[in-house]
Amino acid sequence: MAILLKSFLQNQSFLKPSTICRTIASSTEPYKKPLSVVFEEAVGLRPKPETSQTQEEEEGNELKRKLFELEKKLIELKNTEPVIKKKLKKVVGTVPELQTEKSRNLYTLFKGNEEKQEEEHDVVRVYKELPLEMVSFVKLLHKKGYLNKANFISGEKLELGSLDEEYSRTFVKFAAERFGKDYQEIAKWLSGSDLKNIVLFGCPSLEKRAIFAAKTLRKFFDIHENNVCEKCVLKEKCKFPNQSVWDGKSHNLHLSVVMKVITLYPLDLTHPKLQVPQEVQDSVSRLLTEIQNLSRTICTPLS
Repeated sequence: MAILLKSFLQNQSFLKPSTICRTIASSTEPYKKPLSVVFEEAVGLRPKPETSQTQEEEEGNELKRKLFELEKKLIELKNTEPVIKKKLKKVVGTVPELQTEKSRNLYTLFKGNEEKQEEEHDVVRVYKELPLEMVSFVKLLHKKGYLNKANFISGEKLELGSLDEEYSRTFVKFAAERFGKDYQEIAKWLSGSDLKNIVLFGCPSLEKRAIFAAKTLRKFFDIHENNVCEKCVLKEKCKFPNQSVWDGKSHNLHLSVVMKVITLYPLDLTHPKLQVPQEVQDSVSRLLTEIQNLSRTICTPLS
């Protein structure tokens, strides 16, 4: 009997102790779900398994804590949003209505000036035909080389039709000023009565150079500005009414200053509101004739 029992025990296969320990240890170790699975179950994207409440609390404790903090922050943001809107509304409400109205008026003023400028640019000015004395003087300027750099002259021949634009007439005006600097000797022979008649009429335009040239001539003849400015039709828009000049040019009569004034009348570069009397036009014509005659006979250009 003992022999049979021994043989039976030898033929049986038992688990080793180490295997048993590992099995017991693995069976007692708690199962941990992946964080993604716990999150899907918490938001309702995955059905929750039938587990005990204790196990769920242990598995999702960390995730619930984070979700609770996130929810708390969202609640705080929602509570502060009306306060921020209220502050912004309060800041906007502090802008004075007067300032808004002022901004609107400035915009209207700018827009009005812009439209006015567009209208002025659309208007094409038609210039009057040059009088005979001015045509003769332009030919003299061309002959003496004062129009050599003019781009409205092609070749050596002067076409009077090219003088119908503002650019060409302005170029002639500056050429006449250079001529006056070169032929200063002519100034002492000019008719004083004709010059007085011209400058007593007023300034030919609102251009600063023309205004100060006319004031310089009036200062030379001791003509008070008040006597001229009071009856001038341009005094409302003039920036220098009743002002006199004090530079050294008023002590002597300079031909270049004379040319700045008298050439504007025959070149039709005067202000459009000016109605030039015939007596003033006659004085300009006589002075242009005198200047041309004197330049041909007794004068030579200064070096």
